[in-house]
Amino acid sequence: MLSKQRIPDLIVIAVLGLLLVLLNYTGNIGIMSDYPFIFLLVMYFLGRAVTWYIINQHMDEGDGGKEQE
Repeated sequence: MLSKQRIPDLIVIAVLGLLLVLLNYTGNIGIMSDYPFIFLLVMYFLGRAVTWYIINQHMDEGDGGKEQE
């Protein structure tokens, strides 16, 4: 079963997949191979931002980050 902690990871993977499909469709897939380090940094910080946002949303709701059953 998918836990709440893995939802941000799933979102980032889905966005990355859609970005790859879009770049492949438009023929600009070479941008990532020209600048792989920048691309990886952007994806890393995007993943951290999504995770930070999800964690803060759960803390604001007052459940203390505990998973509800």
